[in-house]
Formats: sequence, structure tokens, C-alpha cells
Amino acid sequence: MKKYYPIMLDIEGKPCAVIGGGKVAERKVRSLLDCGAKVTVVSPQLTAGIKKLADENLVRVLEREYRWGDLKDHDLVYVATDDPEVNALCLREARQEEILINVVDKPDMCDFIVPAAIQRGDLTITVSTNGKSPMLSRKIREELEKMYGEEYAVFLEVMGDLRKMILSEWKDIRHRRAVFEKIVYGDVFDRYKNGEIQDLKKFIIDHFLQVPNGNDR
Repeated sequence: MKKYYPIMLDIEGKPCAVIGGGKVAERKVRSLLDCGAKVTVVSPQLTAGIKKLADENLVRVLEREYRWGDLKDHDLVYVATDDPEVNALCLREARQEEILINVVDKPDMCDFIVPAAIQRGDLTITVSTNGKSPMLSRKIREELEKMYGEEYAVFLEVMGDLRKMILSEWKDIRHRRAVFEKIVYGDVFDRYKNGEIQDLKKFIIDHFLQVPNGNDR
């Protein structure tokens, strides 16, 4: 079994293709759209969901069988068909055009696999078993979903705003690091989660970012 390199891809505004029009293909389409990709779907049959996305001009659809050349000028492609010949042709074209490809449920035909993931705002936690047991990945993801609730999205949003402020105003690197550690490793998040803190941003500013001597910054 090959070992995969963990990476987060920026596909916003980039052309991506999905070959296939079934339920699995629709899930791939929606995941790409969620990340801002420009999606083209190639398939003679389409789910109602994909048709609706096309009607709303959210995806480009070629309602026909895949043809050699359909992958050209795309950065990434998903192949979600049950046709071995189409899968093989897509793989050949992707290799020729140097396009990242994922043939669903065919790890030996993939440049990348997609880990199980949970999303809490800008917090993304992924789980991969290197393709050995997708079911175990799913189980671990479900456990993580119970551990990491939506409050993490709020906490991260606040921390992102405050980090910008601290980096621009505080010159002492050691002081900045100490403040970040107190906020993240202290009990602030637990108190917010338990409802003790209502205005998280104000609480952090009042309790951690007030510097008596301006020179300390």
C-alpha cells in the first residue's frame, strides 16, 4: 500500500471535472463547489441535484458520454462511473495531461484519496487509514464529531481576529507566544463552552490583552 502525503489544496476558482452523474458524483460536485472550484460534469445521466445545480449556473454540464479531451485544462478530476473502460481512458488522459485524478473506489488508479473529515467553520479535522479501512475512518470521524462541536468554529473565528491584532500591535515575540498559550491552553474555551463567558472576544481582550506598560508591546 502506497503512503499518501497529507495536504490541503486551494482549488478556489480552479477548473475541476467530475466524470459521472450519479449520487457519488453529486457528492463530489458539491464538495468541490463548497471550496469554490469551477466544476464541469460529464455524464449522459444526471441526478436531480446535479440538474438543479446546472439550472442555477453553478456547474457546467456536458450531458453525454466522456470523450478523450474532456479533461484538458482541468486541475483535478473525479471519475465516478462503473465503466472500467471509461475509468481507464480517464486515467490515461489525466496522466498525459498531468492532472490529479481520483477514480472512486479504485485506489490503484488515484493520485489522491479523500480522508473522512469534519468541518467546524475554518477548523478542518481529517482522518485517513491510508485506504485500508474507510469504515474505520468513518467511525473515528463520528467520534470526533461528538468531541468537537460548533463552539470551536466561534472560538477559532475570534482567535483569528485577535491574532491579526496581536501580530500587528505586539512587537515582543515571546510575549505574543505567551499570550497565545494562555488563551489556547488555559480554561477560556471550556468556560465559553460551559456558558460562563458570553462575549468571548471581549473577555479575551479584557483579561489577556490589556498591557499596563505600552513598551511591553
